[in-house]
Amino acid sequence: MNKLNGHLKYAEYLLRKWRSFFTTDLHFHTTRLYKSSGKLSNLRQPVTLNEKLCHRLIFDHNTLYTFLADKLAVREYVHARTQKIKTVPLISIYNKAEDIDFSVLPEKFVLKCNHDCGSTVICTSRDGFNTTKAANRLKFALKRNMYYTTREWQYKNIKPVILCEEYIDLFSGQDRNNTPEMLRVHCFHGVACFVEADFTDDSGKGFINVYDRSWRLQPFQMEYPNTPHMIQEPESFCHAITASQELAKGIDYCRVDLMLNKDEIYFSEITLSPKRGKLKITPSEWDARLGEMWHLTPVENRLA
Repeated sequence: MNKLNGHLKYAEYLLRKWRSFFTTDLHFHTTRLYKSSGKLSNLRQPVTLNEKLCHRLIFDHNTLYTFLADKLAVREYVHARTQKIKTVPLISIYNKAEDIDFSVLPEKFVLKCNHDCGSTVICTSRDGFNTTKAANRLKFALKRNMYYTTREWQYKNIKPVILCEEYIDLFSGQDRNNTPEMLRVHCFHGVACFVEADFTDDSGKGFINVYDRSWRLQPFQMEYPNTPHMIQEPESFCHAITASQELAKGIDYCRVDLMLNKDEIYFSEITLSPKRGKLKITPSEWDARLGEMWHLTPVENRLA
């Protein structure tokens, strides 16, 4: 990110933040959902999965959600809830980008902020790694409160820091065409109901297969088409399901994102609002069918 682009992006962020004081979360999510689905929704009485995700963003401000969305704090939650998965080893924590001494970091590492999505910087080789570009990206991310751009309440009150984690090579000795880079386990009322398996082939094209908890391919798609390859059930799939349910216990809905590295399972994050409640589900009638799994009682915890 060069200096001019950085200034422009920050100005755009400030404009969105300013607009947030004049537009309610209810209006924001209603209009955004209409743009993505083509249907006008009553988010006070939600029916579909997307509507229920938006409803919770607007009306249910449980402080637990902030804790779970904080990529640093949630590590404590994971360690307390399950022994079946690992958190990615943490190298260091920084309050600002200027504190990072790149010269002491290992050959491969990952930098990301704890309070947002999209700030991740991956280094797979110190040779040619642009430290200035990485630092500028993280500086901008630290200044931005994600709530004002996406209206996801759980991110609003997280104190931002930068995390440096070890790099986990998920594809070492594996065929990436047949190896899921992420399992995203959708849990309703503590029960794992279906799983997204994410793939990126050798050409960089993305695919998502949706399976039930018995690894049977489901008749709907989320965001991306199915991979053309027949995918075998991962060896650690059952452990991933069990661990996800241990993490999701007591939560009406969440998505537990896990990385599989052969027989090891690494925690990625607990996602409370996939795609900000604007998931592309095909065929579209599955949005309502998935919504039936979530027995949500509409609440209004604040003026919307």
